Amino acid sequence: MKKGSVVIGGHVQGLGIIRILGRNGIPCFLLDTTEVNIARHSKYCTKFIKIDSDQSLIQFLIKLNNEYKLKDWLLIPTNDNYVQILSKNKKLLGLHYKLSVDDWEVVEKCYNKRITYSITQDLKIDMPKTYFPNNINELENLDLDYPCIIKPAIMHKLYSKTKKKVFLCRDKKELISNYNKILSYISPEEVIVQQIIPGDSDNQYSACFFYDRTKPVVSLVARRKRQYPLDFGNCTTFAETIKEPMLFDHAKKILDNINYWGICEVEFKKDGRDGGFKFLEINPRTWKWHSIANKSDSPFLLSLYNSIYLKEPIVKNDWKTCCWKDMITDSFVLFKLLFDGHMVKLVKQETEYPVFDTDDLKPFLFEILYLPYLFAVR
Repeated sequence: MKKGSVVIGGHVQGLGIIRILGRNGIPCFLLDTTEVNIARHSKYCTKFIKIDSDQSLIQFLIKLNNEYKLKDWLLIPTNDNYVQILSKNKKLLGLHYKLSVDDWEVVEKCYNKRITYSITQDLKIDMPKTYFPNNINELENLDLDYPCIIKPAIMHKLYSKTKKKVFLCRDKKELISNYNKILSYISPEEVIVQQIIPGDSDNQYSACFFYDRTKPVVSLVARRKRQYPLDFGNCTTFAETIKEPMLFDHAKKILDNINYWGICEVEFKKDGRDGGFKFLEINPRTWKWHSIANKSDSPFLLSLYNSIYLKEPIVKNDWKTCCWKDMITDSFVLFKLLFDGHMVKLVKQETEYPVFDTDDLKPFLFEILYLPYLFAVR
């Protein structure tokens, strides 16, 4: 039997991983801190195990490996916190598993946005005007255009506590108020103040890769046309593949510089003032809408799997025209856009739905069942 995978996190992103690997005969264990997740209901989920959130994840994984004889199975995290834990403990975990994450000295350059932005500035790649105040005095002396945002260098620390990615500041008074508020959750050394790039949510773009240090092995470029919430989205609801060599080249320049290995998404936003693309961040893992790979013919996960176990990655650096649509959430976003008077042009193209699938229907049925609870907690 093929070496399997242990997927940590069981919502839309985890479901996509399990289906892609499972359909290729790769057994998949799923771990999550909650039983209210849709991926556990997939017929491609070999076994679901609830994580004890009070227990060390590292010790949990080692115990799991011994109990179920998972020697050299592949660990795949689905959020930044899990990426950090696995990467920092890669040497220890490597005695038991294969890992889909890079070494911490590389991952930290993506994980900590203060480091990421410093690298991007050195490479002279366009990005929003960004400031790193270390105290209230430095903050008050910044020469800012309003509105602006305050955001954390490490996103999950703030988001896990507030369900917010950023704090919007319309004037200096609000800037100081939000700065004091954000210090309740993160340290001053993690605070970032950043210019807002004007433009609607359909100006969001991504270059996505399975990258091998100095070269892309699998890649695609997409426009994340809709998101929720509309202004500073927590999640993409609609994405479509495009051809944009500039985005590809900018992302490659950054990944080459940090010597990155693994799957990642490099995010940009198009600036309506000059038409340029401004760098936003790197996600050193799969992203919510990664299952667009099924329609774009971009085998990110299978190439990584083959690279690890067979030393023969699948090389694929062109992609088909297609889109990805979160059927339930994107319908709500479309309604909101129409209600607010926006013109929405719907283009008919081959579509990947992340949950609805007649071949594997139970996750969609449970998504509907879980919907009231998920809306309440998120």
